[in-house]
Amino acid sequence: MGALAGDDDHDKPKIKLIAEPLVGFTPVTTVLTGQITGISPTDAAFCHPAVTWVRVNPGLGENDAMRYHQDAACRHPESEAVAVTSFTKTLTLHQPGSYLFKLIVEGRDGRKVESAYTKVQVLRVQ
Repeated sequence: MGALAGDDDHDKPKIKLIAEPLVGFTPVTTVLTGQITGISPTDAAFCHPAVTWVRVNPGLGENDAMRYHQDAACRHPESEAVAVTSFTKTLTLHQPGSYLFKLIVEGRDGRKVESAYTKVQVLRVQ
């Protein structure tokens, strides 16, 4: 049988980003966890890759997003490299409204993997 449209995407690296909790009263401490699939555990390009957390505050657009960036930091010889596939960030959100978060991971070989946006809703205490 021939390949179906979209089959090429099956083995591409992907990031699933979740936030816990998704909703809470101000201030909310949320834990963001990103998990990469579709890379080999021995992929040296993803041994301590560059990581960027994108945060869009309530009422702002993606052009106004805050970015938390960490450069690639692998110092292992390629023969000892182990791909990092899980990323975590904890943030406390004080302003009520909808926050959007995205995770971007870039391997040393230039491959970039981006998650979809995840929304966290912060409610005002009445």
